[in-house]
Amino acid sequence: MFKYGFKNSRFLAALLLFLAGISGFLPAQKKFDPFKKYPPFALQEDTRIIKDVVLEMHPVMGIYKSKSYYEQQFNRLISELKDSLTEKQYRLKLKLLFDELHCGHTEVWQSKAYNKYIKPVKLNFLPYYMITVNNKVYIGTSINPKKDSLLKSGTEILKINSIPVDSILNYSKHFVSGDGYTTTGKELYLRSGINYSYPSLFGRPDSFLIESKYKEHVTAYWVKALNLKDLPYPSLQPRSDSAYKKYKKVNISTGYLDEDKKAAVLKVKSFKSFRYNRVYRKFFRKLNQDHIKNLVIDLRYNGGGNLMNSYKLLSYLIDKPTTITLKTHVKNYPNKKYTIGNLGFKVTKIAMAFGGKKRQNGDTLFYTYSIKPKKKNHFNNSVYVLINGGTFSASCVVSAYLQESKRAVFIGSETGGAREGCNAGVTPYYTLPHSKIKVRVPAFRIVHDINPAITGKGILPDYEINYSLIDILARRDLELNKVKELIKK
Repeated sequence: MFKYGFKNSRFLAALLLFLAGISGFLPAQKKFDPFKKYPPFALQEDTRIIKDVVLEMHPVMGIYKSKSYYEQQFNRLISELKDSLTEKQYRLKLKLLFDELHCGHTEVWQSKAYNKYIKPVKLNFLPYYMITVNNKVYIGTSINPKKDSLLKSGTEILKINSIPVDSILNYSKHFVSGDGYTTTGKELYLRSGINYSYPSLFGRPDSFLIESKYKEHVTAYWVKALNLKDLPYPSLQPRSDSAYKKYKKVNISTGYLDEDKKAAVLKVKSFKSFRYNRVYRKFFRKLNQDHIKNLVIDLRYNGGGNLMNSYKLLSYLIDKPTTITLKTHVKNYPNKKYTIGNLGFKVTKIAMAFGGKKRQNGDTLFYTYSIKPKKKNHFNNSVYVLINGGTFSASCVVSAYLQESKRAVFIGSETGGAREGCNAGVTPYYTLPHSKIKVRVPAFRIVHDINPAITGKGILPDYEINYSLIDILARRDLELNKVKELIKK
């Protein structure tokens, strides 16, 4: 045994020396250059490839605009690509075009190499944490208050480097994906995301000229940029009750609205991951045992996830059986060599056919799933649902079905997802051959059968809530306060 091991160790050492020797003859791996420019023909080819994918597969065709309209938009971009561009310059142009799709599940992302390059790099940021409220931008706090107290909290920013704030916000909204013609999701993102989007879109100089207004006094200041890997990110969401129970491996927390325990709260942060069925079963059994009369379902900032998790939640709340339909008109991914095969697509279709009802009309396949009310521990009392621009995708399924069946009272602001449905189901990622930009394109259309009429709007609340700058900084929960008021009445 010893002799055998000795011989193998010598062989391994010789192999390592050989590999080390030939490594000198191998070409050194090039470092990623973010300023590298791609020639027009390469950018045009990338655009044609993703154009073919979108026109052939994207379910939004004919929903908000015609297929010919989108074909014209792609052709326009191709004709405009006459100069060499960096990856970022091209990505922004492509992103502006994709905003015309009005689909929150369609995304244009930087290449893997660009993402790897940018993570450890220090970048110039404004030295203030900015907050957007009602299309105005305010100073929240200084990033480094010990060294800089020039602009006070609550100061309104009018211009940055001579660009008016309304122009900055209007342009920035094009780079935030959203369903239909809803803007609440974009506005909610820019509430704090303006700190990232402004320098990314408008540049990162060593200093910024800020024109501001404080107590009707308008002043302009030059402020030095902060060079950081990342910005500190204080939460602007309402404070969560520390007494809420958090469930492991699911994005759910539960508790009571008040000490009298007359109203329970189910906060679903997202429908991602599994084991939701077990949590629902325990939670609704507890509601039944404790004779709870009021239930608050918090879907704010819930960006969606697994559709089955949303169906299971609905089954404890709806009074009558209902259906939801997913449809697709493609058999295989177009230009599939630029994405990861068709396996996930095929498996999804098999699973949907097994769990639901399949039918075909021309080239379009329809998969209809039935959602039936639970008989055991079904909740029959008052339901209040909290929504905002962060309520999207699967959380809009729950919201739309509860509202159309008049099963709940809605409080907050219009959802970021459309009330009629969205494009999702399976969303393959395409890597463009030259720029290596990644593009996510949905393959299915999810139809809310309870109200499929195309509106381009989100689910609207029965009681609209608007936050002021003071409310945001204090992290008040105006939606929950409204629920308490309604229950008392």
